[in-house]
Amino acid sequence: MRIVVVGAGVGGLAAAARLAALGHAVTVLERATVTGGKCGLVELGGYRFDSGPSLLTMPWVFEELFAATGAPLDEELELVRVEPVTRYRFADGTGFDLGADLPPTLAALERWSRGAGTDWAAFMGACASMWPASLRYLSAPPPWPPRRPSPGEPSPHPLDLLRVRPWRTLRSLAKAHLRDPRLRLVAERFATYAGADPRRAPAALAAAGYVEHAFGAWHVAGGLHRLVEALARRVERLGGELRLETGARRIACAAGNGAALRVRAVETDAEAIECDAVVCGVDAQALFADLLARGSEGARGRREASRVLEAERSLSGFVLMLGLRGRTPELTHHTILFPADYDAEFDDVFRRRRPVEDPTLYLSASVATDPTQAPAGGENLFVLANAPTDGGGLHWDERAESYEAHLLERLAARGLDVRERIEVRARRTPADLERETGAPGGAIYGAAPHGRLRGSLERPGNSGRGIDGLHLVGGTVHPGGGLPLVALGARLVAEAIGPAA
Repeated sequence: MRIVVVGAGVGGLAAAARLAALGHAVTVLERATVTGGKCGLVELGGYRFDSGPSLLTMPWVFEELFAATGAPLDEELELVRVEPVTRYRFADGTGFDLGADLPPTLAALERWSRGAGTDWAAFMGACASMWPASLRYLSAPPPWPPRRPSPGEPSPHPLDLLRVRPWRTLRSLAKAHLRDPRLRLVAERFATYAGADPRRAPAALAAAGYVEHAFGAWHVAGGLHRLVEALARRVERLGGELRLETGARRIACAAGNGAALRVRAVETDAEAIECDAVVCGVDAQALFADLLARGSEGARGRREASRVLEAERSLSGFVLMLGLRGRTPELTHHTILFPADYDAEFDDVFRRRRPVEDPTLYLSASVATDPTQAPAGGENLFVLANAPTDGGGLHWDERAESYEAHLLERLAARGLDVRERIEVRARRTPADLERETGAPGGAIYGAAPHGRLRGSLERPGNSGRGIDGLHLVGGTVHPGGGLPLVALGARLVAEAIGPAA
């Protein structure tokens, strides 16, 4: 089969590698000058910044991907364990380190707050009881809408839905197990791994953070973008074609079997590339709004398009990348600075739709693990604040400079005044993210997974409903965002297409 992959993010590249290994003729189209999508790289004066994900979890997913497509992962990349996973600091000045080594983590929590270690062990136990059901959900085609399993595909376990506690939000799950309200913030923050508000996010999102602290987190030596580069090399070694600076303008469809349509070609500014299948790795909203002509989706596709286009968008982020003279002794690879009022942050993002006055500050200094990421004696400090998406009366281009200054002031107020140490700097607003990756409004994860049950089940699936030959990958579709999940989605798509005849 001739297959066109639209978008050279991690999901698109992983799907392209698998499909090329299955014998298909694969062409990858990417509108940008580089591969990677949201898993980007910024280099400034010897400082290197991963501008998207800052760690790798569930490494076995990529070990299987590389083994299935050629040389093993350890011949391409070196994974370095990050321990502790994260240092947490609260508005009252207290804090602790959390890692994947449970006994010292529990002891540190007990020293910080009596009973906190016992509570965290109970919370991790609750997550562990949900994890097998969550993993089955993440590794299989989406359960919604209901369908018959394909031949050889295991049937869903009837108790899986109950095991993920669909009657709970993430906040209620945290409150049920964690007595200290500060420790609850740690658990509630896992909702942001899917771009959601913990007050409205399903309890199942606890799995996003659980994998870090149960199985560990890794840095890719040289930076996370090395993973992108390795995937791109794998695609080309398997005979796939990468076309950079070649954006898809439209996916053309023709009449198929019965009421369904079928993909016919992908149109660029220069040509129409005829194909038998399309794997779309762009944001699901962008697919339905821009790449598919309105009215061409068929009745089922129109319903799907309406649902996707009308969905509430996930949060975005305002990013500073700062190359600093000297090192900050108290910084680990990842540090979280929580505000005094966590609810106000989500009210600003989702209800008031304005820049957060006192945001949670996510700090990543990968030089703490990998000295190659900054000049000798320097520090590559990545600062992320949750932010509402661009548009709807909020124009980030007009606020970028003042909000950058505000975040530097907030850092100083938390005891980390770096303003006199800055050698190089860059920022990325939600508007920049939309321009760079095509994500509508700069939403990082597509639709926000809000709703106890709906938030888990109603993410767009991996096939274009009503259009034969259209497949979807990436962080805005099933099974979700984050490096391992988009790679699992790529495997699902490759399995659905199957080997070349």
